[in-house]
Amino acid sequence: MIKQLIKDIAYDNITVAQGLTRAKLIARKIQNEAFQTWLSKELNGYEFEDNFLPPYRKIWAEIELTVEFPFGRIHKFPVILPDDEDPKTRDLVYYHRALEPISIMEQNIAGLKDAKGYINLSGSMVQSVGGFYRKEIEAQGGALRSGRRVVGKAQYQNIVELTKQKLLDTLQDLETQFPNLENDYVSDEKNKTRVSNIITNNIYGNNNPLNVAAGKNIRQGDINLTISDAHKEKLRALGIEEAEIVELEEISNKSDKGTTERKDGMMD
Repeated sequence: MIKQLIKDIAYDNITVAQGLTRAKLIARKIQNEAFQTWLSKELNGYEFEDNFLPPYRKIWAEIELTVEFPFGRIHKFPVILPDDEDPKTRDLVYYHRALEPISIMEQNIAGLKDAKGYINLSGSMVQSVGGFYRKEIEAQGGALRSGRRVVGKAQYQNIVELTKQKLLDTLQDLETQFPNLENDYVSDEKNKTRVSNIITNNIYGNNNPLNVAAGKNIRQGDINLTISDAHKEKLRALGIEEAEIVELEEISNKSDKGTTERKDGMMD
């Protein structure tokens, strides 16, 4: 099941939404709540105030206002806030939170013929944002008519692609750790920890390379890394002695990913 799903996703035989749906069977098998929650949100959509909204679903999207002046003159202009405007307002004005289910996003991408798409703002949002220009508009006898966000097609494509890669990396790591997951997975504490580390690392974590020279600040993602030839070259370039690199590699090979022993060994 998992092997075929990985192939279907990697070769674009199915949509990302279909891949997420099929992955729900695996999430149920490994009994990981974080994975189940992520899959559910990607398939059903996020709440606006979701504290765990993925960073890639928050995109720069300029607001464009339309004003009508006397004699039928129409003027469109982008909203530009003062540099000293409070951060929360700047965040709400400049960034769009893509909350829709991934299936809707894929449909929108397919339906966009141009490089840009537009999201019409509600009347209350138009009046709120237009308040920054109300005095100038009224002084010229104008009136706010509408507002919209300008979103690039490539931005939506990037969201879908990143979602796909997170799912694919997660499934590949699960398949590596549990080659016969469908038939003999045992939900003991050791396996739960392995699964949790895989989910955290691929979906919520940070996969930056191991940084031994800069204060040995090892994060969750770092202790899941395998010491590759590329990592060893970077460590040599930073002046790390060959004996220490060999020791790190031995720890990497002997200790399970995500374990305390792995982290303590690398930090020592």
